[in-house]
Amino acid sequence: MKALSVLLLFLSVSASADPKEYYFQRARARQQRMTWEEQEQQARTEEGSFDQRINALDPKDTRTFAQRYYVNTQFAAGKDSPTLFYLCGEATCTADSFRGAISTYAQELKANMIALEHRYYGKSQPFAELTTENMKFLSTDYALLDASKFQEHAMTALGFSGKWIVVGGSYAGSLAAYYRQQFPHLVVGALASSGPVLAHANFEEYDRHVATVAGPECLASIKKVVAQLDATLEKPEELKSLKVKFTAEKLVQDLDFVYLVADMGALAIQYGYRDHFCELLKASDPMEGYAQFTQEIYKSWGIDALSGSAQGAVSLDPKDYEGDFGTRQWFYQSCTEYGYWQNAYHDEALSARSKRINPGYHTELCHRLYGIETPVNTTHINQKFYLPLLLEATTGIFFPNGSRDPWMNLSIAKENGNDFNPNTTLITIDGASHCDDLRRPKDTDSAAIKSARSTFLGLAKGWLN
Repeated sequence: MKALSVLLLFLSVSASADPKEYYFQRARARQQRMTWEEQEQQARTEEGSFDQRINALDPKDTRTFAQRYYVNTQFAAGKDSPTLFYLCGEATCTADSFRGAISTYAQELKANMIALEHRYYGKSQPFAELTTENMKFLSTDYALLDASKFQEHAMTALGFSGKWIVVGGSYAGSLAAYYRQQFPHLVVGALASSGPVLAHANFEEYDRHVATVAGPECLASIKKVVAQLDATLEKPEELKSLKVKFTAEKLVQDLDFVYLVADMGALAIQYGYRDHFCELLKASDPMEGYAQFTQEIYKSWGIDALSGSAQGAVSLDPKDYEGDFGTRQWFYQSCTEYGYWQNAYHDEALSARSKRINPGYHTELCHRLYGIETPVNTTHINQKFYLPLLLEATTGIFFPNGSRDPWMNLSIAKENGNDFNPNTTLITIDGASHCDDLRRPKDTDSAAIKSARSTFLGLAKGWLN
């Protein structure tokens, strides 16, 4: 438990990737004391709202909703100062968005900072209920159009007439890359930290990455847990007892419990707990060690078995997600645009999760939550937003990824064989995890992370000049 808390104390806020990333950030923020500079910065950060059209693609539809944003001008030198445009992702946006490396960048570049909340997340709600019908305007196309309309407003109403650079991490990192590609006249560059820009329905490579990073010995222990869990699914009383070990009695669907177990192992690998997690599996019965790690995460991260689960996405009330991860909204985007389903890898030798976590499970999830019966179609995202990133006509995007991050498999990186565009910059940060370059800089950061941040600052200065 102490190992988890110590790790969290040295980290800061960045962006969301999936529920795991959001809860990791939140735990970090809660356990990390704000510095005097951060307190001063938060005091100078103002909240505002912009009347955004619900459906700007239909001239006859005049309905609007209040889209929230945060602005900080303390580092700007004047009206022509540049602006760092931080896109919040699939969770509530707060003034904490500026607590990471972005404030360091703003200070170096003498820039304004603006963070924009994504439609349907936090308080930026077009409708009073998150029904399937009401969420039809929740898409990447509308999110990018929102950002463009808001930026045009801010450049005039707020007087931010200098050059803009868009910044985001994870899903918001993808949005940042897409935004630069779609609206090059509005932003001169983009920082797409750990951005999974390739929409991928059957994201089985995530599981393979977890299995590989875990290492042979630890993977063998994980497999023992998976085999025991699969066998227990046929024995109701034993399964009930096993759920008690994980404090997961509230999970009605047995496969949701199987996914919880898989998620905890992936979490250990993705967020730097691998050694601690693997030691627990080796020191005792693997299932007992697995359950102990899960309980430690519950306590350290302030979550429970329902957090980020399909069962936790049933409520139609936006207020139930207002101060949290937008689980219902994000699953909807997963069902309709991205997939990103973290299924078991087809080769069991390279898999760290039950083969019951497969496309069929996620198709059932989409039907259960939204009545959607067809598997996600990722063609629109990949043809309109991903493929243009590979062409030389797209310029001014920086793609930093962590070598330990499973999500880098869907980004643009040399390791993925998709580094075709000489006008974008790629870095794989050795030993780094998801969005590590966006964390609060500290003296003990690795040379690789420091180099990635230095590279961005060099690029940004070039874009602005």
